[in-house]
Amino acid sequence: MKLKAASLSDPGLKRERNEDYSAVDNSIGLYIVADGMGGHQAGEVASKVAVEIIQKNVNYWIAKNSPEDEVFDLPDSTLSTRGNYILSSIKLANRVIYELSKVSAKFKGMGTTIVVLALMPYTVIASNVGDSRIYLIRGDTIELLSREHNMVTEQLEMGLISKEEAEVSPLRHVLTRNLGSSDTVDVDIFEIEPMNKDRFLLCTDGLTDLVSDDEILRIIKNGDDPKHLCQQLVSEANKRGGHDNITVSLIFVNKQDDERKGVAKRFWPLFKKIIRGLRFQLTTKKG
Repeated sequence: MKLKAASLSDPGLKRERNEDYSAVDNSIGLYIVADGMGGHQAGEVASKVAVEIIQKNVNYWIAKNSPEDEVFDLPDSTLSTRGNYILSSIKLANRVIYELSKVSAKFKGMGTTIVVLALMPYTVIASNVGDSRIYLIRGDTIELLSREHNMVTEQLEMGLISKEEAEVSPLRHVLTRNLGSSDTVDVDIFEIEPMNKDRFLLCTDGLTDLVSDDEILRIIKNGDDPKHLCQQLVSEANKRGGHDNITVSLIFVNKQDDERKGVAKRFWPLFKKIIRGLRFQLTTKKG
């Protein structure tokens, strides 16, 4: 599987600091975006700590080929080994941020959202806490893979408000789940099968507050350079006010080359037998 990825983080037009943080790790197909929150520089600290802990731990456990019972007391049997690595890393990051928030008054109340995407030839792992998003762009459709953990989403699911009311609700940024507010956290995580030409977008609400899903789809469909498309997405949000930090990571999947190689490798023993049989028949006829 061939991956092409780019990421861009921008403070926007209204914020003095950028509290978002991201990581792109093509070597293991790992992509992370976080949107920090808290007074002073606490948001910046929380998002950076979360991303670096997750990236370093997943890399370490993959390199060490750690057994799941060394990472988890009770591994999630519905997940792959790498899925459990990611789940454990997110929970560890949550605990570290929570403990840091107790150490100093300037870190009090700090936290962060997190979205993590891991891409492997036959599995995509998507996980999140908070209201940053993961999208799948497949063909002419865009699908939200992450679930937003905020008051408005809960009200929508309970049928208390309409979609139109949700879009303007003052509660849409009140999180019900984030990293750092408690010593434990529930993580939404699941696995799907990738398809050739899939495109994945990880982003913070600095983009999605201002640019609709249909507009995101239109921009991403009309280009093949992830870096240029990231610039377009950030530029579009800034054109509309840029009231928050904006971070986007875009990943393109190309499975064709690998699939062809896999087919050839799988059937090569059969091809060799057929070729040997043909040679034997030719030799017999000549004799």
